[in-house]
Amino acid sequence: MLWNSLLIVGGAIGISVLAAYVVDRCVRRESRARYHDVSGHFFAAVGAFYAILVAFVVVAVWEDMEAAKKNTYAEANALPGLYFASTAFSDKDKAAFQDIAVSYARTVIVDEWPELREGQASAKVEDVAKRMRRAIVSMDVETARQEGLYSAMIERVNTINTMRRERLNEAHTSVPRFFWVGLIIGGVLVIGFALFFGPPGFLPHALMIAVLAALVSASLYFTYLMDHPFRGEVAVTPEAFRIALVQMGQTPP
Repeated sequence: MLWNSLLIVGGAIGISVLAAYVVDRCVRRESRARYHDVSGHFFAAVGAFYAILVAFVVVAVWEDMEAAKKNTYAEANALPGLYFASTAFSDKDKAAFQDIAVSYARTVIVDEWPELREGQASAKVEDVAKRMRRAIVSMDVETARQEGLYSAMIERVNTINTMRRERLNEAHTSVPRFFWVGLIIGGVLVIGFALFFGPPGFLPHALMIAVLAALVSASLYFTYLMDHPFRGEVAVTPEAFRIALVQMGQTPP
């Protein structure tokens, strides 16, 4: 993550400073400074609008990423409850549900998590989920104690399937492509407009442009990472399912 961030942000800074150098050589500072009063107010308004827009998107994708993590733990946390509640039933139902709970967690980690990076689901996990739904409706409930546990198990099965659907939906980006085009063009325009300010000396101008380019590129890059919650260096991990396997007495992959 560090090297990718440095490469992208550093590249944006380098290109922006180079553009500032070209403008400084091609357009006289005196002619640029002549319009500072008007352009300064305009730049402040445009910059504030762009900053609010980026902040809105950052907050939205951050909340989506936190929701993805929360839903993953809700899905995984239902598995140990299913595993241990099955011990109150017949040996056949117990063996079936314990195998299903362990298989589900393992296949999510091994098969589905890599698929989530591309927004895809795993057919193996879907097969285990179908086994789970078939098993819950074919259980033999004989005592009042089993009836209470059976209701809890149905609730957990529903939670697992609902949270999985949420997880698969969250694997897709939430920021539309046209919005990304607008954000990138807006960032380029903000930096480009700042190129035509005429502070005394190239160094202050280059420093101003470098800071602005760093802020814009870093904000867009980290927004992109958070918009893909199961891909990249800040992705949601299957740690919740590894914890669930440990709670069920298994060794996680």
